[in-house]
Amino acid sequence: MNDPKTRYHFNNQYFAAPLPFGHIHLVQIGRRYCAPTDIIAAHPHRSWLELTVVTGGEGSVITNGEPRAVCAGDIYLSLPHDIHEIKADRGKRLEYDFFSFSCFDPILDRELKALETTCRHSADRVIRDEKISNLVKTAMMEFSESDQPYSKELLGDIFHAILVYLLRAVGNAKRPTSHVSEAEILCMQLMSYIDTHIFSIRQLSDIAPHFHYHYGYLSGLFRKTTGKTLSEYYKHCKMETARILLLEEKIRIGEIAEKLHYSLYSFSKAFKATYGISPKAMQMSR
Repeated sequence: MNDPKTRYHFNNQYFAAPLPFGHIHLVQIGRRYCAPTDIIAAHPHRSWLELTVVTGGEGSVITNGEPRAVCAGDIYLSLPHDIHEIKADRGKRLEYDFFSFSCFDPILDRELKALETTCRHSADRVIRDEKISNLVKTAMMEFSESDQPYSKELLGDIFHAILVYLLRAVGNAKRPTSHVSEAEILCMQLMSYIDTHIFSIRQLSDIAPHFHYHYGYLSGLFRKTTGKTLSEYYKHCKMETARILLLEEKIRIGEIAEKLHYSLYSFSKAFKATYGISPKAMQMSR
């Protein structure tokens, strides 16, 4: 983006040919400063993960239509095939480092793929870990001294350490606590059921018999506990599924609409309302 309000202080991009550092392939690493109200426009990721390490100011990261406020010290995790947008708050600068990568170590890659389920929603995407922040900074410094002996080997070790600390941080954040209420457990079960039955659910009230409660009770409990309606969650899951299928390009748009129980017109309208881009434009943007 050639916006004068947005400045790169460091920006190494390898989208066409990611650089291998052992089992980690580097896609992009850099530092960006955004002026107040600046917007990094929505753009789709491909098969890589990205860490947005906020070093100053305040703003929001919008992923697949879900906003999440961030501030200095936050590390935001973006997953493969996300649609990603970043905004600086009004009256605030937003400064952040970024690190995009793919992993080809079979053990670590299996753990990273699990994050696509455990960190699916924006509320689960933020961690705080100074070790990761400092390692990303160290990696950028090492790039400026790439003529030094063993620089590539050192960067490979740094990137491996970032992944290990990332997996630890997410794992610690996801450990169950003893004060989880019965309502929260039921809501997690509802979300899991919707996630795994997204193609078979024709109308949301059909889930009620599976849980042996009236739908009105489940709907009210879900809204009171999560702050969202079941209908909002169901629509979000359908749009997320559609987005992934569109980026995979294995079936036609009309077939995706049919699988999710939409007409082609209503599907296109709902998708554009969620992501600000039509299904066809999404595929063409890859």
